Amino acid sequence: MLDEQAFRTAPSTNLELADFGGMFLTSAPLSCNGRSFPGINAYVQWFKPVNPHPLSITLVHGGGGQGSEFLTTPDGRPGWVHDFLKAGFSVFVLDRPGHGRSGWNTDVLGPHTPHPDYETLYQRFVDPKTLGLWAQAESHDQWPDHEPLAGDRFMASQGVMATTLTAAQQHVEAIAPKLFEVTGDTILVSHSAGGPCGWALAAIGGHRVKAVAAVEPLGYPGLEHSFGVFDNGLCAAELSGSHDPFDRPICFVTGQATWMREANSKAVSYLKDLNYDVTHFLLEEHRILGNNHMLMSEKNSSDIARLLVSWFEGSVMTAQ
Repeated sequence: MLDEQAFRTAPSTNLELADFGGMFLTSAPLSCNGRSFPGINAYVQWFKPVNPHPLSITLVHGGGGQGSEFLTTPDGRPGWVHDFLKAGFSVFVLDRPGHGRSGWNTDVLGPHTPHPDYETLYQRFVDPKTLGLWAQAESHDQWPDHEPLAGDRFMASQGVMATTLTAAQQHVEAIAPKLFEVTGDTILVSHSAGGPCGWALAAIGGHRVKAVAAVEPLGYPGLEHSFGVFDNGLCAAELSGSHDPFDRPICFVTGQATWMREANSKAVSYLKDLNYDVTHFLLEEHRILGNNHMLMSEKNSSDIARLLVSWFEGSVMTAQ
């Protein structure tokens, strides 16, 4: 088992970078009660290898999460950023408005949810097997529980989020044009409640978005969620972008032990019925077993990244 010292000194992948950095994506200041505040903003961090592929990868985290989830796993292993860099992609990591390094200002972003607690999140994301919250939870064995602090680190990464799906979507739409100025032509990799945000981004990015990999994305037509109803296909609100978000290669990724299986299958069926190019990776069909919802954090995270890279190289890069 890893202790704190081992976590700090865990070996990392040697990578040769041409550039790394980050910036805030900002919009015009807003006035409220006689005071001016920064408008809707987000933070994007980038890592660019030497001689990268022509397409980048842009990572869009879920609700209450942040981009750091893709950098390092809760037990100290290199995260998906490292996997994608090793495969030759420049990687852009987004902190959505009000998440991670982009602070929440209620005067600008509106109300947010309460701060997450262990009673709400831990049993769903870290240890669903104990309570048997859904039938597939019995198969969950990939949380890195060899590190006793992994669950605490996950909880520490979680924050507030918008109280409606519509607000969350509108927040990313506000920063989308500047995001694509930074990323260039890119593949969006979205997760969970970042899924609807990914479709909204693709509708604005248009030809800049070459593909979308939706990792356990939230939503299917008609879903009545506590934050809103999905009455606009795979989004709750009308898209502000003018492009078809599904007119590009799309894949869904779903774990064996997650509660998201039925929802993801309904979303995939919806797109296939509309004759879109969509692939559904049920991980157990690729001998990747035992995963719950936080696929980028679990013990076999690199196996999942390799599956995605194979799809990028086989179904996306060859189509360019």
